[in-house]
Amino acid sequence: MSEPFDEIQVWHAAAASDRPGPVEAFCERCLLDEERIAADRFRVASARHQHVVGRGMARVLLAEGRCETDEIEFRLLDHGKPIVQQPPHACRAFNVAHTRGLVLCGIGPATPWLGVDVEWNDRRTDPAIANRYFAAAEIKQLDSASSEAEHRELFLKLWTLKEAFIKAIGTGLYTPLDQFAFEEARTPEPKLTVRDPKLTHGRRWQFVSFEPRPGFIAALAMGSPATTSDARLQWSLLDFESKISTSPTNAT
Repeated sequence: MSEPFDEIQVWHAAAASDRPGPVEAFCERCLLDEERIAADRFRVASARHQHVVGRGMARVLLAEGRCETDEIEFRLLDHGKPIVQQPPHACRAFNVAHTRGLVLCGIGPATPWLGVDVEWNDRRTDPAIANRYFAAAEIKQLDSASSEAEHRELFLKLWTLKEAFIKAIGTGLYTPLDQFAFEEARTPEPKLTVRDPKLTHGRRWQFVSFEPRPGFIAALAMGSPATTSDARLQWSLLDFESKISTSPTNAT
């Protein structure tokens, strides 16, 4: 059996709903001038703070031990997914997700494709949404739920798994959500099935659902090269606010 990949880290931080706090101040200091200008275009304070924290987290984590935060250069893929372009030694996989004041940033080795998604537990989970976006196999799983609470939990697991996958492959909603399905979504290792094999891009996909903080559900998707078929998904959940509380940069 091959050795496992280097661990994927999923960092989480709370973003303010109104007045910016220490996390926003720390992250904004790590942004480039043009990124601050872009952030100022958000009219809703909470949306601005989530954007600032997400981009700041990415810069800090990608640069750590490799370069300065302002040396990181991003470029966008065809459907808008940002990836690291420069410097070469900082070119690692990353992905950011946020909702309701919670921001996640996943960081991993350069080779795997990475996607994260997060949802608040009170989002709509009615059957009309499932019938519109989910595959038949997923709707069947939902129909087998024994209670409203189980139905809601399973819906959110499926939704975040699907979002994490399309974020990992970089297509977003350009890929219809009913073109692939997750089986055994209640288990620790959900299984992906696709209508078109091209959707997997020849990679071996692994997924995990988790609760980053109370009231939220999230998913992590990793697509590893087919040559590493025995690689195990190893990951950890880490608190970004605790990290920056001891940072020398935060003391300045």
